[in-house]
Amino acid sequence: MNAQLFATFLLAAVILQLTPGPGMLFIVAQGMAGGIRAGRAAACGTASGMLVHTAAVSVGLAAALQAIPAAMQVLRLAGAAYLLWLAVRSFRAATPLVDASGAPARDPFGTVYLRGLINNLTNPKIMLFYVAFLPQFVDPSLGRLPLQLFLLGLTMLALGLAVDLTVGGSAGHVGRFLRRHAAANRWLNRLAGAVYGLLAALLVVSAAA
Repeated sequence: MNAQLFATFLLAAVILQLTPGPGMLFIVAQGMAGGIRAGRAAACGTASGMLVHTAAVSVGLAAALQAIPAAMQVLRLAGAAYLLWLAVRSFRAATPLVDASGAPARDPFGTVYLRGLINNLTNPKIMLFYVAFLPQFVDPSLGRLPLQLFLLGLTMLALGLAVDLTVGGSAGHVGRFLRRHAAANRWLNRLAGAVYGLLAALLVVSAAA
């Protein structure tokens, strides 16, 4: 790879990963509601989704998806429906999030991981962002363009995972502190539901645009 282009890419990628977005909000909501383990599970699920996007961009599938607007609309609406389900689930949570010891009631790691994966994969904007962003740092004179794109995507994934694991763990710590109070418990569920609802609305708006 071109060393100068890669250095520029690293700087841009770090700035982008530190900028809060829908994916980070989702991870924060999971961590606040489910604890440190849930926040990190959501981060791992999100990273797995990014790996799929990276592979798809490298072989040109993103361009094909962009050429079929109907497929993108279906994907967005499916993602919005899933997020709405999570929002309703949070608002209707009837059981306490803590037991007598103050420990959170946790969903299995795999369940939260799958939520992160689905949330990421049903957002086609991520793949289209890769299509627009990654090629700016490819050097055609070096050849092997799919490999260059894949390496750039993996670098982006690694940076994102590091940031998201930190954010998810930190949100879990805050959530664990707040869970010691019954009123905070209820508000944590409401906050998570509000975040999921907001993300769903953003997907619906983008589908209608």
